[in-house]
Amino acid sequence: MTGPLAAALVEAHRLGLRIWLEADLVRPWQDGPARLHAALRTVRGLAREPGVVGVKFTEALGYADGLTVPGRIGRFLTEVGDRLAGAAPGRLRLLDLAVPELSCLPDDPGRPRLATVAAARLRGRYPQLAIDNVHDYLRLGAAEVAQVATLPRSAATYAGWGVDDDVAQRSAWSATVQYWGRLTRLYARADLTHPGSGPGDAGAAERRLHAAVDVPLRAGAEAVDAWTWRRAYQGWVARLADPGPRANPLWDGLVARHAAGARLLTHLDPAAPEGTVRSDLAMIATACTDVYLAVGVD
Repeated sequence: MTGPLAAALVEAHRLGLRIWLEADLVRPWQDGPARLHAALRTVRGLAREPGVVGVKFTEALGYADGLTVPGRIGRFLTEVGDRLAGAAPGRLRLLDLAVPELSCLPDDPGRPRLATVAAARLRGRYPQLAIDNVHDYLRLGAAEVAQVATLPRSAATYAGWGVDDDVAQRSAWSATVQYWGRLTRLYARADLTHPGSGPGDAGAAERRLHAAVDVPLRAGAEAVDAWTWRRAYQGWVARLADPGPRANPLWDGLVARHAAGARLLTHLDPAAPEGTVRSDLAMIATACTDVYLAVGVD
């Protein structure tokens, strides 16, 4: 094997990073048995590489991938989960989910009416991702790890409900652990990116990291996925560090948490590094214990 992915696998392992293959299998499954077979063949070969601990096989399942019917999502999980276990024995299967309803103070029995109305609207818009349906998906046992994005609302919205970001995240993660902590291992996913250079305010960066990283870990999440190292997204480039790459206050905060023992992950597309694959991974290893490496299967 040659090319950027091969180089990334070797370098990430050399640096001591735990490696996850990021291989979204929804599209191959939708395209039919032959396409899924080819995708799993790719995963099978890569999963044998040194340092690979697991496979992330969805990206916000049911949110924007065309899977909108709970029964179809359950079928996908049953079929693909079983086949992935055969293709990558001994490797963890990770299911990535975004659950919009978690942003609406789910564990607060006295939550404001505005939050209750917002939760009902989100269930109507994303019925396939209603909390009860997500519970059913996780009960299928198709993944050892569920990575959950709570999709926090704006600070202005929370202020209108009489709470702040920390309170909202504590509610979201208290509920997440209560609902699913006995069914699966839980990781949090947090969008910590910015366009261009990040904000230079260390205080603002620390507040953001507290809500996005500290709160889930204290609630019981095993790890936090800091999305994302670098990705072209809707006409701009989303980054954690500044272009170069160079550190910023938010990155420094991730490095400090890593040094204190927090388990953090981020994503790298070896075909589109910020600098080089080697220099990017060297910087990632100062803040993260794990890295998702993009695998082209979709």
